[in-house]
Amino acid sequence: MINNPHYVSTPNEFLLPHKGTSPISKVQYTHEPEKKWLAISSWDGTVRIFDLVNPNTPIELRSCRQDRAVLSCTFAGNNKLVSGGLDRIVKIVDVMSGAESKIGGHGDAIRCMEYNPETDLVATGSWDSSVKFWDLRSSHSVATADVGDKVYAMDVKKNRAVIGTKDRKVFVYDMRNLRQPEQVRDSPLKYQTRAIRCFPTGEAFVLSSIEGRVAVEYFDGNSDIQKDKYAFKCHRNKDEASGVEQIYPVNALTFHPIHRTFASGGSDCLVNIWDPFNRKRLYQFHRFPASIVSLAFSADGSQLAIGSSYLYELETTPNPLPENTVTVRRIVETETKVR
Repeated sequence: MINNPHYVSTPNEFLLPHKGTSPISKVQYTHEPEKKWLAISSWDGTVRIFDLVNPNTPIELRSCRQDRAVLSCTFAGNNKLVSGGLDRIVKIVDVMSGAESKIGGHGDAIRCMEYNPETDLVATGSWDSSVKFWDLRSSHSVATADVGDKVYAMDVKKNRAVIGTKDRKVFVYDMRNLRQPEQVRDSPLKYQTRAIRCFPTGEAFVLSSIEGRVAVEYFDGNSDIQKDKYAFKCHRNKDEASGVEQIYPVNALTFHPIHRTFASGGSDCLVNIWDPFNRKRLYQFHRFPASIVSLAFSADGSQLAIGSSYLYELETTPNPLPENTVTVRRIVETETKVR
């Protein structure tokens, strides 16, 4: 990738109120383009839902709690939000009425959750080495996939579910036929997988690792298609005097739903916007208070939510600790459009 960012010194950003000192685990917008609902899950066991039609005056629609840390959440159909974490329980809340229910769970912590509008299924990935697919209408799991090791990252798009595991395997499932994986491949990156996101058009996906790298992979096994895959270094900082390069985990990825460019967030506290077709960086935003832990574009691409929390990755813990923040940035087309 070519690194030629345009640094933005006066971003159009709004800080959401975030109570407490517990790290953020995920930010996610609803899939419905006419709404600007944003969910924020945290290690303190809370999930808070905001209406961000006017991000400078956010409205908190709902706050709900689980017994232990919430590691993931996702919006589903019919104003539902699904969440789960260390309590191993899949919980549903109706955003409008506040009605809550528990539909099942896993044998260990639930690390990832994603909703697939095409099949109306919610996928949950767990440290119990399984992925379950839930039909919220019947409140039952319709299939369970054994992926052999802890689930660390997952995304669903079109009719595919892509799962990254602790042992660096990548499982691809056709969500219309969950009996066996469509593909099982090794991660092209040498170190632990941190995030996976599919292209909005569904033909490829990107994944990131703890070693400051991102890979672009294609589903089609045709050799002419596979020659377009590549990986690149990012979220690194080289000291010019000593020549020592500091390498940071790439914790978060998210695609712009229209332009098919994507954002990456790392433990260097930076967010980059990438053009995967011309293999270059389009923008780099200002430095945030702490590591970028989660990113999400709104369904219409007009907003980017940025979750920042200290991840205890430094040898010496800073005092005071950096604040946990959720920032909503109004996106200018030139920041995310392929040039």
